[in-house]
Amino acid sequence: MKQLLLKLMSLLLFITTVASAQNRTISGTVTSAEDNQPMPSVTVMVKGTTTATQTDVDGKYSISAATGSTLVFSFVGYTSKEVKLSQQATVNIAMVSNAKELGEVVVTALGIKKERKALGYSVSEVKGSELTQARENNVVNSLVGKVAGLNVASTAGGAGSSSSVTIRGASSLGQSNQPLYVINGVPMESQPNANPGGRWDNAPDLGDAISNINPDDIESISVLKGAAASALYGYRAKAGVILITTKGAKSSGIEFNSNYVAEQIMDPSDWQYVYGQGANNIKPTSQVGAAQVGQSSWGAKLDGSNVVQFDGESRPYSAQKNNLENFYRTGGSWTNSLALSKSFEGGAVRFSASNLTNNSVVPNSGQKRNTFNLTGSFSPLKNLTLDARANYILDKVNNRPFLSDGAGNANYNVMFLPTSLDVKTLSKTVNEDGSELVYNTNNPWATNPYFATSKFVNNTSRNRLMSSLSARYELKNGFFVQGRAGRDAYEDRYTAVVPSGTAYRATGSISETDQKFNDLNVDGLVGKSFKAISDLTITPNLGASYRRTKSESFINSGNDFAVFGVNTILNAKNKATNYIVSDQEVQSVYGTLELAYKNYLYLTASGRNDWFSTLAAKGIDNKLDIFYPSVSGSFVFSEVWQPSILSFGKIRAGYAQVGQATNPYLTSLSYNFGSTTLNGLPLGTITNTSVPNASLVASKATEIEIGTELKFLQNRLGLDLSWYKKKSENEILPSPSSITSGYQGAVLNTGELENTGFEALITGVPVSTKMFTWATSLNGAINNNKVISLAGTATEMLTGTSRSGVGFIENIVGKPAAQVMAYDYKYDANGNIVYAANGVPEKGNLTSFGSAFHKWTAGWNNEFTFDKVTLSVLVDGKFGGKIFSATDYYGYQFGLHKGTLVNREGTFGSGANKIDAATYYSQFANNVSKDFVQDASFIKLRQISLGYTFSNKVFHNVIQGATVSFVARNLFTLMKRTDNIDPEANYTANAPGLELGGVPPVRTFGLNLNVKF
Repeated sequence: MKQLLLKLMSLLLFITTVASAQNRTISGTVTSAEDNQPMPSVTVMVKGTTTATQTDVDGKYSISAATGSTLVFSFVGYTSKEVKLSQQATVNIAMVSNAKELGEVVVTALGIKKERKALGYSVSEVKGSELTQARENNVVNSLVGKVAGLNVASTAGGAGSSSSVTIRGASSLGQSNQPLYVINGVPMESQPNANPGGRWDNAPDLGDAISNINPDDIESISVLKGAAASALYGYRAKAGVILITTKGAKSSGIEFNSNYVAEQIMDPSDWQYVYGQGANNIKPTSQVGAAQVGQSSWGAKLDGSNVVQFDGESRPYSAQKNNLENFYRTGGSWTNSLALSKSFEGGAVRFSASNLTNNSVVPNSGQKRNTFNLTGSFSPLKNLTLDARANYILDKVNNRPFLSDGAGNANYNVMFLPTSLDVKTLSKTVNEDGSELVYNTNNPWATNPYFATSKFVNNTSRNRLMSSLSARYELKNGFFVQGRAGRDAYEDRYTAVVPSGTAYRATGSISETDQKFNDLNVDGLVGKSFKAISDLTITPNLGASYRRTKSESFINSGNDFAVFGVNTILNAKNKATNYIVSDQEVQSVYGTLELAYKNYLYLTASGRNDWFSTLAAKGIDNKLDIFYPSVSGSFVFSEVWQPSILSFGKIRAGYAQVGQATNPYLTSLSYNFGSTTLNGLPLGTITNTSVPNASLVASKATEIEIGTELKFLQNRLGLDLSWYKKKSENEILPSPSSITSGYQGAVLNTGELENTGFEALITGVPVSTKMFTWATSLNGAINNNKVISLAGTATEMLTGTSRSGVGFIENIVGKPAAQVMAYDYKYDANGNIVYAANGVPEKGNLTSFGSAFHKWTAGWNNEFTFDKVTLSVLVDGKFGGKIFSATDYYGYQFGLHKGTLVNREGTFGSGANKIDAATYYSQFANNVSKDFVQDASFIKLRQISLGYTFSNKVFHNVIQGATVSFVARNLFTLMKRTDNIDPEANYTANAPGLELGGVPPVRTFGLNLNVKF
């Protein structure tokens, strides 16, 4: 009996052991302890095994585990939790955030999220909430002063104008310096559609692609500054990459945001108001005489007496100091956004709609933008996640203002009105016959500013759809397969009309441009993490991508309207048509290998190979591809050595090569039909402006980067430092050729450019109490840029010319890119200035006076929180850049500049060579234009936001949160060294350092309301 009992007990123990070892399904939901919202992508692992899964969009999971085993729940930024299983089948977990780890996950190339400590390169992240505190209509302008090494320069183009964005200095000599934008993993180009920077520039800024993005839809922005960070984008990564992650479907809720800001110009001019309109120090004495000196302030001293003006009316001969304020209106932007989110079994959907209505400070100019965003995330099958996104944009801008030259340019003409002429006297606009009311008969190109804003037409419209679909299948062992397709397509229409009755073109003209653009990107990625040994994890990834980009433009133009005032192409007597088409394709393969040893040593290597259709040449077996390698690593030394004062410490280093593709149709002759005919047949033309080169290759850049990240005093003080050296080679540049060849030059792979720099970010929380917190961050960057070589034996390359004809932008070997050039004094052998017989200094050599790119940039942000009140203040500055002020040049020509007051009523020279002041200063301006090269350094109070957040208890928990804020942008210039212009007054993103005829700087201030249900 005793032996039987022992056998039964042994059998029972065996059965119990077997039962306990048998796996069963455990399921549950993971939520956030802070707001009880479901948490997707939380890792659930059976401790001590490789069995793992992740929660879906609803925070739900299901995993196979045995009784007695332990489940580990982990998510970066949250404290991990362990639960030992007994007999329960359901385990629900509420994750608690860990302030020490928050912000440690960033989005990297291909949209992969990584722990910051594992990165061997610098990545800066800006939260979407920072972009909507005090918003800009062009979202990239909100990044000013917030990222070390990122330089954002808006143009003085008014509503809907473009911005120039450079990362770590100029990256190219002959191609674009603009970064690649990647929205939810789908690449997007954004080139400023601005004036080219030529002497005869006289057109509006037509904006860029990135300005279409609604800031309310942005979750975060990651800036991949170095080559190691962006290497997986290969030929598109030379100028850096900006990753934009939009808000996705997470949980149920409603969010409403309303923002209104008023816009007000800031008059930068400081003209002389001693002398008024006229010539030879004499007031106008007749209507005809007044009209002949419509832009001349070379008259007599202002004395308040009645003087006849251009329209025959007599008015006081007094200073008119408020012409800019009287002409420009108080503008405003009103933005309303509504977002609806809904989660359900196996998925979630988010839909948002936004409307922007802008009335520009320029009369009759403004922008309307409607944005619709639909995002859906679904798990139709176990381990399969689908993500679909569509962003539809309708954008219209009316009456974009002309820039630079004076013809049709309201900004130019109101700026240079005589000191005694009130701009409001021009508001009649037209004569009785409908023609322009001319105020300067001596110059028909001096357009009445009211006529320019009310009769000229410069309207644009855009219909744009950005869409993407991705699928990711992930097994429990960590193996995943991912596929993604994205398409960016838009249709643009630009209508430009010089109306009938215009003084410089009495019969008028019209141009209608219709453009279609289609950019398709498809990519795939597979990968898996392996445990090589207990402390070493190896993660290989392999991928491939395909890109096809097409565009076509139809341009219909005509002049000489048959019927006065009917501004249609059919009314033009003379018509011409042009058709431009472009098509290119790129195929790529790439891979990465990541090694992680314990929690402190990381190494990542990658390689990408691109094949270009644009390098193909008929009948020639040339090299079509290029390989881009990279390697980076980080050592978190605080995991093995950590003094009491140190919270975190890491050093990092990276090396990589990236590139820039060629434009289409540069390797062989390209043909098209012209609009003219011969014997009834259309004439064909060669469209190449440069001699084609069948041996072209993509340019490349090699960069090395080292840096460190340190945190002290329990993460209350942080320091992030980076040093880099980047060399660009095989730059694609035009080499000048003889004009008799019929070409402007020959396209060559030549030219080298080097950037070396240092970046720093200091973050701190000087005060942190239960009621009051002060958080501060200071970022700064230094960039040393140098042109090493240009095309062939050339030592200089012209890239821009001022309308004045005496200011230029050039690339010069041995100097930083974009040198501002002007004429110096002429000196004799002893270094003395040489004067002509009439006393005017003689023209000397064309000399460089510094780069248009700033060498130093900085931004200081402070945020103060007292209970439910938050105050944030941003100050930024740029230092070392130069700008050629054509405004000052014309201030000398027209007698407006204070520098022309010296010896105003006297003469210069002697004897028969005597000249008056007007002649002297006009010749002086043409001979010694160095005086108009100004230091564009500045410090500005860029942004203020003062907000109050209401407790949800106030609304009986019907509203989850509500914040009301006073917001303001571009309030004051705290320091500047330019006179009569704003230091950021560049009129084109294509030739930095040129200024003339732009919209004055604008400050905005208003209110913002954010409500969450």
